[in-house]
Formats: sequence, structure tokens, C-alpha cells
Amino acid sequence: MLWGVALGLRLAVVGCGRVGVEGVEVAIADAASLDELSRALRGVDVVCEALPSRLSFKALRSIVGLGLDVASTSYMPEDPLELDGDARRAGRTVVVDCGVAPGISNLAAGRASSLMDELAELSILVGGMPSTPNVPLRHAASWCLHDLIEEYTRRPRIVVEGRVVEVDPLSGYEVVEVPGVGVFECFYTDGLRTMIRNIRARRMYEKTLRHRGHVEAVKALASIGMLSDEEVDGVRPRELLAKLLSRAWRGVEEDLLVLLVRAMGVKGGVKVKASYRLVDQGSPPPLLKATASMCLAVAAALAKGEVVGPGVMAPEQLGMDEAAYLKLTSRLRDLGVCLEESVEVGGP
Repeated sequence: MLWGVALGLRLAVVGCGRVGVEGVEVAIADAASLDELSRALRGVDVVCEALPSRLSFKALRSIVGLGLDVASTSYMPEDPLELDGDARRAGRTVVVDCGVAPGISNLAAGRASSLMDELAELSILVGGMPSTPNVPLRHAASWCLHDLIEEYTRRPRIVVEGRVVEVDPLSGYEVVEVPGVGVFECFYTDGLRTMIRNIRARRMYEKTLRHRGHVEAVKALASIGMLSDEEVDGVRPRELLAKLLSRAWRGVEEDLLVLLVRAMGVKGGVKVKASYRLVDQGSPPPLLKATASMCLAVAAALAKGEVVGPGVMAPEQLGMDEAAYLKLTSRLRDLGVCLEESVEVGGP
């Protein structure tokens, strides 16, 4: 809410989750009810939408229909471009995937692609986790556990030789060292989303970072059917697992966030390398802080008319616009989220 106060705006967070912050007015509404949303959002300048993925698409359509601009953090399974016509007819702008990855990763990827005529490779390594992995599965998460479990069951899309291909969940396993942070394992996840359409690269992928030993534990759960959504004696294993993890991880915070985006390509016949690094540790939980900050920074840009609409946009498109990129990263820094950029021209 601090940016809303600074800009003289009234921001609404749909799907606010944890509440109790001083100065925040809480309204209870059914996100599936247009009437209830209309009452709750009366007088609002811009909306931050942070609902669970399964609820997001319908709510976004309703919010746009109310004539409001939206910054959304939700990882909806639907194609957000299906809302483009609604947004254009309403004269409104929706920026989707305004989290960390997708989100800040897209912003960096768009920026990198704008520095090159041809993009040979773009890689994203990202993970939010407890700094000390002495917890069940050597991990803990504070966000929607149903969406977390989907990371291990959804077939990731990556780009190989310029073509989009689907790979198996948990594939692409490797162990990587992040200088100054530690050694982690990583695997393909489906975080490219809109970048598949908006960025051309010969090779492009996202991998999620975890403490070593996590993947083996998840594969063990998958082998006995705990990631399945099919009922067994009236019980859905995935639902049960989400409840058990919520209990096991209660009180454990993701106090470490690592995001690395690396790009290689050519500009004017000269090799270019661009890298982006965001590492944060401590309290408040860096993943939650960075997600909220990205959404808030985009909401502020929407409110100030800095995003050219109307229609549905993705963060990589903002990253391709130098002015928009610089303003967004400046706002992120003011909120304590520092995305470091390094560009090398020439060399081998």
C-alpha cells in the first residue's frame, strides 16, 4: 500500500491472502461474483490480482469488465491472451505474470532480448526456499501449495533449435553453483509462458532451483501416486499432500531467493552477453516481498499511464521498452528488490 499512498492512489488487492497490515481495509467478496467484486472495487484506481490460479481467469475478465486496469500475479492455466479482446473493448490494460518467475524473470529476459539482434540462448534459474533445508522434502513454501505441486506434474515447455517442445516434469536435472550463495539442484519448469510467443531464441528454458535431495524426495512421492489428482477410496492424493505439507511447513519461511537470467546473442555482428541477478535473504520472506513489489511496481506504472495499452501485456514487453524497464527496476529498488544487470560486448 505504500506506493498507493505515495501516488495518491487507491489500490485493491484481489486475493490478499495474509491480512492484518495497519492501514489496509479488508473487504470480503466472492471472486466469482461480478456483483460482489463491483461493490468491493468501487472507487478503486487500479487492481493487483493475486488469486489462486484456478480462480484467476474468470475474476480478471470480471475486473476488466468493471473498467479497471490490472496487474496480475496469478499463474493461470488459461491463455491470458484470450482476455485481450475484452481488455481492448473496455479500453483497459492487463499485465499478467507480475511475480518473480514469471514476472521479474520476464522483465530481465525482455531487456536482454532488446540488446541483441539475434538471441542464441536465454536461461532462467530461479528458486525461493528456506536457507536451511532441515525440513521435510528439504523445502518449504508459503504460497499456494496446489500450484507448487503442479510444478512437479505439469510438462514444461522449452525452446530447442527455435522450436517449442514439451519435456517431462523434473527432467533436465543438474547441479549448479551460485557464487556467494551455495550449490543447488535444478530442473525444467514451465515458466516461459508468454515469452514463447514474445521472444525469439534458438534455445530458451527455465529451471527451478532447490536444495539437493529435494528432487529425489518428490520423485519418491510421485512413484507412490501422491502427486495424482485421481481419487483413491474417496481421497485425492494431491489434496491430501497439500494439507500435509501445509501442516509440516507451518512456521518455516522461504528466507532465500535466487534469480539468475543469462542471455547470449549477437548485436551488429558482435557477440553480446547479458546477465541479471537477484539474490535476497532474510525477513520479510524475499519471495513474497519480490512478488508483491513487482506487482505493485507494475500497478503504479499502469496508474501513471506509463504502460502503453489497451490489451493484455506481459512483463517481457515492458522489459523491451528501455524507459519502462528503467522505471520499473527503479521502483523495485525503492521497495528493496535489486535486480543487477551486467552486459558484456565482444569477447569469445
